[in-house]
Amino acid sequence: MSTESWWTAEDVANVEKDLARHPRARLWGYTSPAEMAHWVFADPALPALGELAAPSMGPLGADLDEPARSSWALAGWYIRMTVPKPVETDGKLWFLNQLRVRGRSLLRVTLGRLETLWLFEDGDGINFHLDKAALDAAFDAGVIDEDAWDARVTKHDHDPHATLRGEKAGYVCGTIDDALWALRQPPVLAAARLVNAMSLAVGGFTFDRLHRPERLARAWSAAQVHFDSPQPGAGAGFDRPYRSPAVDPAALADTRAFDKEAYSAGCDEHDRLSRWLIDTLAATGTSVGTGLAEVPVDLAWQDADGRQYIAEVKSLVGVSPEDQLRLGLGQVLEYRHRLSLASRVVTPILLTSAPVDEVWRDICRNNGVTLIVDGDRFPGRPQ
Repeated sequence: MSTESWWTAEDVANVEKDLARHPRARLWGYTSPAEMAHWVFADPALPALGELAAPSMGPLGADLDEPARSSWALAGWYIRMTVPKPVETDGKLWFLNQLRVRGRSLLRVTLGRLETLWLFEDGDGINFHLDKAALDAAFDAGVIDEDAWDARVTKHDHDPHATLRGEKAGYVCGTIDDALWALRQPPVLAAARLVNAMSLAVGGFTFDRLHRPERLARAWSAAQVHFDSPQPGAGAGFDRPYRSPAVDPAALADTRAFDKEAYSAGCDEHDRLSRWLIDTLAATGTSVGTGLAEVPVDLAWQDADGRQYIAEVKSLVGVSPEDQLRLGLGQVLEYRHRLSLASRVVTPILLTSAPVDEVWRDICRNNGVTLIVDGDRFPGRPQ
C-alpha cells in the first residue's frame, strides 16, 4: 500500500498478485483475481439492487424490535459491501449464521475459515476483521482521523485467527453507529474487502448443513429498509424547518405554578442547544429540521446513508436533571414507537445541556437511545 495516498495502481496490482497465488480457489469460479483487486479499492457505493429476490419482512420486520432491525441491517449492509459476489457464493463459500450464546442471539458472517463480522442481535459489541497493512497505510497517509478512530474503535488485544497474509487484526465497536462510521470510510472498507477476498482465495467451504438462505434475505431486506428504500414521506428527513420559539414571560398566566423567568431561560437554553446541533450538522452539509411524519419531534435529520435520526432536546437550566431526563427519555421512546407505526425506522437521541450522572448514559443505552451532552460527538454527523 502506498503512503502518498491511501491507494495507487501499484496497490491494485499487488493485491491481484496476492490473490493469484491461489489459482485453485473456488472463488475463481465466480470472479477473477483482477476483478477482485479492482473491487477492493472501488468506490464505496452500494451495489445495484435486484441481485437477490429477497422475501419481504413486512413493513419493518414485525418480529424484530428496533435494536434487532438495526443489527440485521448492519449485517446486510456489511455483506453487500464487503463480501465478494455475495448472492452467487452464499452458502457455497460463506454464510450468515444465527445462534444462541448465553441466551442471546448472535449474528455471524463467516467466509472460508474466518469469522469476519459478528454482533449480538441487541446491537451490543460489533466485531470485525480488517487487513492490518492496508489500515496502517491509511493511518500513515493521514486519511483517517486517529482521534475519532480511538474514540469509536478498539483493537482486540489478542486475535489468534491469522490469514495466510498474516496481516489481519480484529476490531470492536460499542455501537452500530460507530461501526458504520468506521466501515463507511473508503480505506477501512478496502481493508475489510481485502480480508474477505483473501479469506475466500485461501479456501472456501461448503456450508450446506448450516446455511439458511432466509437469513441473507432478512439481512438484505433490513439493509434496504435502513439504507436504500425511500421511506413514506421521506425527503430532507424532517417535516419543516426549525424556528426559534417565541416566549414572552409576561404572557404566561399568573396562575402557572412555576418561575416565569426560569421557564424563559430554559426555553432559551433549549433553543441554543437546538441551534448548536443544527449549525454543527449544517457545516457538514446535513440539514436539520423539526417534526417527522407529523410526530412532534424536536429535531430530525438524515445522515449520508439516509439513516433517520430524531432528537429530543432537554434543557437542565434551573430544573431537576433527573425529572428532565425521565421526561425526555419517555418522550423520545414514545416518538420512536409512533414513527415505527408509520413505517419509519429512526435512531433516537436525547440531547441535554449539562453533564449528568453517568448512570443515565447506561439507562438510555439500555433503551436503545443515545444520550448526548452539549459538546459531545454525536451519531449521524457526517465525518
